[in-house]
Amino acid sequence: MSELEKDLVFAGVDTHKDTHTLCLLDHMGRAIGTFRFAADAKGYDALAGKIGGPATCVGVGVEGTGSYGAGLTRRLLELGYCVYEVMVPGRARRKPGRPKSDPADAEVAARQVLARANLSKPKDQSGWTEELRQLMIARDRLVQATAAMINAAKSLIVTAPEDLRRSLEGLSRKNLRNALSTLDPAAGGIILALGSLGKAWDLQDREADAIEERMKRVLEANAPALLAIYGCGTVSAAALAVAGGGNPERLRSEAEFASLCGVAPLLASSGKTERHRLNRGGDRRANRALYQIAVTRMSYDQRTKDYVGKRKRDGKSKKEAIRCLKRYIAREVFRALRNPLEIKGPSWKDLRPARQALGITLVEAGKALNVGFQKVSYAETGRLMNVRFLEEYDAWLKSQAKSES
Repeated sequence: MSELEKDLVFAGVDTHKDTHTLCLLDHMGRAIGTFRFAADAKGYDALAGKIGGPATCVGVGVEGTGSYGAGLTRRLLELGYCVYEVMVPGRARRKPGRPKSDPADAEVAARQVLARANLSKPKDQSGWTEELRQLMIARDRLVQATAAMINAAKSLIVTAPEDLRRSLEGLSRKNLRNALSTLDPAAGGIILALGSLGKAWDLQDREADAIEERMKRVLEANAPALLAIYGCGTVSAAALAVAGGGNPERLRSEAEFASLCGVAPLLASSGKTERHRLNRGGDRRANRALYQIAVTRMSYDQRTKDYVGKRKRDGKSKKEAIRCLKRYIAREVFRALRNPLEIKGPSWKDLRPARQALGITLVEAGKALNVGFQKVSYAETGRLMNVRFLEEYDAWLKSQAKSES
């Protein structure tokens, strides 16, 4: 063994809000020592100095690279260290009699690096995907607060005076919000309460819409291929982009991405019964996004309707059919994440000139395609990056041109 190999170390870090605990192992797996550092910029540099240079460190296993260990992970990557996300065993998987402590968890992390077991590359939480994550958190809180205000307003309306209750009952969501926000606060009592809720509701709706618009612009600039997936709106695309992170190449296959999103089937066979069940693990936000895309396709896409019908005829339940569909969509999403700027299909720039050359109006095109004329306009101006619809629209225009020739 060379002198260089004898100098190699393996590091593990147990992360917390205020402190990080480092454990170092030598090339034989013997503990060199454990050390504690503050969870701040100075602490990160001191921890890196204790490890030594990246040339002598085989790897650093960090627990919680997406939470308390996020700052340390970014700093170590900047310094050139090879950083891994480690899975520290829970209480049920710990060896009997082994105490729970920060040094013990740090040593477990270091030994996982030594054994190269249960390691994964940390998700890059910087750049445009990190901005999307932050915007999604803010939007989700606004939506939750708005829902609470709507429920409070409706409960007050139930006990409101007869004339006021009749004027507010049966209104749509938008009309109810507008009616509440214009109530005169000088009247006091229940009118003041409902008016205050209506104004806050209106403000939070506008804030949520502004955040969603910003999310859409970020996606259009960095991952238009996600928006081009049939049934994938702004919120769903953002959730899937955040799940992939700034380095989706760390996912070696679409099967890994499906597992990350919790749509990889789990074997649940027993005896002569062979079946698979839904996976309730993984990134639940991304899982909900895939579910929403699947439900949208089941409602509006004929090919998806035919596929679900075939699955049902094969004896599968609706849940099982949706599970199969989500797994298929995950494959599409993975390809879009790997090539976020590549959009296959016809260019939207060619659609309007082709329609105008045929003398067809937006309304006529919408009726022929069984959609509103606004959707046709959005497709022609690049605001609707839906490959399936673009292909359908382009094929219809070509058929019209062929029939006239």
